[in-house]
Amino acid sequence: MDLPLLLRELRLDLLALVWPTACVCCGQPDRDCCLPCLVELQRPGPLLHPGIGAPCFVRGVYDGPLRALLVALKHGGRTGFARQLGAELRVPLLAALSHCGGPAAPVIVAAPSRRSRTRRRGYRHLDLLLDVALRGDRRAGARERIAALRVPALRATRRRRGQVGLAPDERARNAARVAVRSAARAVVRGREVILVDDVITTGATVLAARDALEEAGARVVAIVALCVAELRDTRDERVAATRVETETPGGVEFRKGVMVRHTGPPA
Repeated sequence: MDLPLLLRELRLDLLALVWPTACVCCGQPDRDCCLPCLVELQRPGPLLHPGIGAPCFVRGVYDGPLRALLVALKHGGRTGFARQLGAELRVPLLAALSHCGGPAAPVIVAAPSRRSRTRRRGYRHLDLLLDVALRGDRRAGARERIAALRVPALRATRRRRGQVGLAPDERARNAARVAVRSAARAVVRGREVILVDDVITTGATVLAARDALEEAGARVVAIVALCVAELRDTRDERVAATRVETETPGGVEFRKGVMVRHTGPPA
């Protein structure tokens, strides 16, 4: 173990004596995210390219430590995880920059959040992730700031709600409730744009945001996300609230909307 890591672990040991905690991923005591889970989070891997009809760069699957830390950041107020997750978001963001060829720096636009959700949370989690992703983390060896212009160009319009639990057609209609801010239209017009979101499921949100930006005159060259969620049949999820449907062998079982994979016939 190198000296900086040893000093970090020592500091965390001392903090754990004052503020007991547990790993949000595996439940091990004394660490918000234990070292094995942190290593798993940072494990290099190929970027994912979901087929959503646009160039798309994603760090990984919405699972394991990546999912646990993102849920804790979005819904648990654990803003300290923005440093680790922002460093992971930097990886696909750098890949997306290779699709930009204009003379001017690209514009980075985050997917919109509902005002009510932002007020309850007290922060926009995507902004925290982009803060880290763009400036880099010197402790992770990323010293160069990404040259790009950040513009809060998008807003959610009235009657938009959360996407969780919606069927694909409902997701598309709900996602379309997005618009470009009037003050941002002149900024994005004629510029290369990289659109950033945290999780991609069906792609409805980012595609609706892309369409709104392009209608305003922007050229969206790439979409970037931290992770991609495995698509579920939301119709079956709703049915699963009252009964269980199973396909065998090697099928999928839904229990109260949670998908459980089987490698063989159920017991």
